[in-house]
Amino acid sequence: MNRLKENSAKHSFFILSAASAFQGALALLQFIFAPSFERSLPYLSVVFFLIVWVGLSLLLAFFEAKQAPRWLAWRGQFTQPKTRDLLLLAALCIIFIRVAIWYVRSLLDAQLFLQIGGYLDLLAPVFNLGALTCLEIVLAIALVNSKGTEIQSRPGLRNFLVLFLFLISLGIFSLRTKLGIAPSYPEDWGRGLPAVPLLEWQILLAIALCFIYLLLESKYKKLHTHRADFFICVLIWLGASTLWLSQPVIPSPSALASRAPNFEMYPFIDSQTYDEVAQSILVGNGFGANQIPQRPLYALFLAVLHTLAGQDYSRMIFAQTLFFAFFPVLLFLFGRDFFNRSIGISIALLAILRDYVSNFVAPFTGNLSYSKLYLSEIPTAIFLLLLLSVGTRWVKSKFSFVYGVLFGGILGLAMLIRTQTIVALPLILLFGVLTQKVKFAQIIKSAILLLLTTGLVIAPWLWRNWQVTGELVFDNPESQTMNLALRYSRVNGKDWQVARLPGETAGAFSARLKEIAIEAIRSNPAGAAWALTNTFLNHAVNNLLLLPLRDEIKSYRELFLPASAFWESWEGAPNVAQSVILIFYIGIFSLGVIAAWMKTSWLGVLPLALNLIYNLWTSIALLSGQRFMLAMDWSIYFYDLIGLVTLIGFLLLPMRHGRVWLTQWLAPEPDPLKVLAPNFAVPKMVVIAVIFFGMGLTLPLAEKIFPKKYPPLSQGQLLNQLTNSPALKDSTVNSACLHKLSSENQLSVLQARALYPRFYPAGDGEDFTDTPGYKIVNESRIVFDIVGQKNGRVIFPVAQYPDFFPHASDITLVYNSNQELWFILVSQNQNERFYVSDRFDLSLCK
Repeated sequence: MNRLKENSAKHSFFILSAASAFQGALALLQFIFAPSFERSLPYLSVVFFLIVWVGLSLLLAFFEAKQAPRWLAWRGQFTQPKTRDLLLLAALCIIFIRVAIWYVRSLLDAQLFLQIGGYLDLLAPVFNLGALTCLEIVLAIALVNSKGTEIQSRPGLRNFLVLFLFLISLGIFSLRTKLGIAPSYPEDWGRGLPAVPLLEWQILLAIALCFIYLLLESKYKKLHTHRADFFICVLIWLGASTLWLSQPVIPSPSALASRAPNFEMYPFIDSQTYDEVAQSILVGNGFGANQIPQRPLYALFLAVLHTLAGQDYSRMIFAQTLFFAFFPVLLFLFGRDFFNRSIGISIALLAILRDYVSNFVAPFTGNLSYSKLYLSEIPTAIFLLLLLSVGTRWVKSKFSFVYGVLFGGILGLAMLIRTQTIVALPLILLFGVLTQKVKFAQIIKSAILLLLTTGLVIAPWLWRNWQVTGELVFDNPESQTMNLALRYSRVNGKDWQVARLPGETAGAFSARLKEIAIEAIRSNPAGAAWALTNTFLNHAVNNLLLLPLRDEIKSYRELFLPASAFWESWEGAPNVAQSVILIFYIGIFSLGVIAAWMKTSWLGVLPLALNLIYNLWTSIALLSGQRFMLAMDWSIYFYDLIGLVTLIGFLLLPMRHGRVWLTQWLAPEPDPLKVLAPNFAVPKMVVIAVIFFGMGLTLPLAEKIFPKKYPPLSQGQLLNQLTNSPALKDSTVNSACLHKLSSENQLSVLQARALYPRFYPAGDGEDFTDTPGYKIVNESRIVFDIVGQKNGRVIFPVAQYPDFFPHASDITLVYNSNQELWFILVSQNQNERFYVSDRFDLSLCK
């Protein structure tokens, strides 16, 4: 074998040159006799290039055979390590460029093919010949330098093959059965589509940044210090804040385009729901009378931001962005702890760029979550990262009491944003029991302290809800149980009445919904199991599609900024090129998981486990895809990036320091499952617990701090305030008319804050919703929501949009005896306007 290697090295130049000449001649003959090319100047240029290629290759082979002295002296330069390394890098780059050209060529639509497709086909012999020759050069260098490049990682290779083959088998099963692809039931609006993927240029930039940092870290030891980590965190935060704030908010279904009367952007759908709770807090109504809202901590966060930034949407997003920019910072710290700093920097960059692109694509895709919306997915991701970081330290410190208290406090806050975060506790506890040899009593004591701290955080919220409902309820039972009842019933082809019936108590309503859900599952357990499995596998498929899988491109710019939601065209029927790409994606993901496992033992697979169990919890409600993925899908591109860098490391093995670099890259961390426990100090734990209790206490306190802006008043008092308004002087309705109507018991008056006023002329509306007021109807109206003496949506018929109707203005609404809205008085900063409904009959004033 050694002799074979020596002979191969000795004659490698001759073999390469002769093979290059033969391949060039073959490419020339195929090109000349191809009937599809016109005899043009580009055609003759390719022919000339191939002839020159064959001639030079034969000349080099002749010099090598003759062992010409000048040739030998010149050839000796290629044996230098630096030159050989540069040649290897250049060859790999050319191979990559050829693959990229093939990829782009397969995506060209008809129009773009007419522009450049013909040239790409014309140059294909040159591309193929160059790539094939470069591949031979890489193999020759690998053969000559194979000594010492072996990596002793048979267990890792075996585990990689097992995981890769398992995922391939799962993918084939999914494609054949359509599990994870097909809807769970007809008209399944909850079926998850893939989220906004990472783009090719973003991935390449992240890989480049990873290698640049590795190079700098090898030269400057100061980059290994905690001070360096601090400066990196500051740079990431500044970079995220600057880039995200540099772009305007682009309208989307969750932040509708500006409309009359104010031409301002306001939130919509779930974003509007969360902000309405915040507005309720601001007007002194707390979280709503007899209401248990979802995401109470995030709603309070929005209320605080409104207090600081006001009501303008752009200022609110500016303030929110400064907080959300800590998400990529935590990703860096996570990547540093779970693999190394370079991976942490790279995944932080990917998160920043992905959010940036999400804003641009929002107009033509739906159900997204990113930093410019009032949605809770980024805060949830932040808390999950904190739980992973602190939870692993809790385990590695052999269940330190201090870390247990800290973990419990973070868990309690996380649950107040999204209850699914509780899945982190049993997972991390199981991970600790399986990996650490600790006395069972220590685990029990620490877990009890953890649960007590969690209880302290959520106790104020439970107490508040008990005051409201008379029961210890954590989350809104109506919304949660309603979703289960509705979706599992639709699996059986039924659509039950899940709205609250008149006179039905909250307890009776919740019990009825539970019975509907249980009966739906009991009557068709196989269908329920199929739907749950389908939804869970849909998460898995969508996680794979975080890397781009395009069907076509219509312009060069689409490679940098999508012009259509190509990721939503996935229907489980990949073509040949897409199948090859999917297999590659599965391979690098598998390689990343195994590399993380080799680096940090079982700690390396913990993010994947949390991703799976979190998505399983979400799947119980038959929800998946898009914004539901954001809280945990960073764990997937964490593995994808590790896999890509590891693959490049294997390709660079023949380099002078390739083996050393790859060995260091995959080298296990010393004692990855151990960390020094902080000093056991009861005062320290008490202080931590008190701080977290104070954070939880802010929820009920928020209902006391803000005074009632619209206290209950008698109808006489409200009518007097209304009739004393100067705005009546400019109205067709005067105070005498109002008193007349009131004396006839035809009026009821209430006060509130008007939110998100939007005017829709007849025939206009939002085409993606059937919500009353916003759907397209043949009536002009202004639509707004109110919080105050009454909460809800108001639809006010009016032919022209009002000239004065500010967002968050004070409003007085006047209804007739049939609860039809006749008049509204809008007030803000001493300015008032009185508006009359188009449906009001002025003859009633006579």
